[in-house]
Amino acid sequence: MKRFVISAVAALTLTAAAAYADGITVMTPAAPVSNEQAVTYVAKLDAAVKRVCARAATPLIGANVYVYQECIKATRADVEKKDPTGLYASRDSVASTVLAAR
Repeated sequence: MKRFVISAVAALTLTAAAAYADGITVMTPAAPVSNEQAVTYVAKLDAAVKRVCARAATPLIGANVYVYQECIKATRADVEKKDPTGLYASRDSVASTVLAAR
C-alpha cells in the first residue's frame, strides 16, 4: 500500500511538472525590422498567447469560453509590458501599415 501511495504521488508530481512546462519560444527579430518581419513576429506572439490560454481553459465549452477570453486579455497585456521590441503593443498599427503599403 505504501508503494502504491509513493508511486502515485511521484506520478502526480511528474505529470504536474509536465503540464506547466511551456515550450513556446518566439525569437525577436533583428534591430532593423521590416514590415514583414514585424507582422510575422506579432502573429507568432499572438498565436503563442492563444495557445497558452487554450491550454489553460481546455475544453473551450460553456463558461471556459469566458475564461479563455479573459486569459487572452490578461496575457496580451502582460506580453505588451514584457515585449522588448514594443511591436506587440503596437500590433494594430503594424497591420495597418502593411495594408497601407500594399
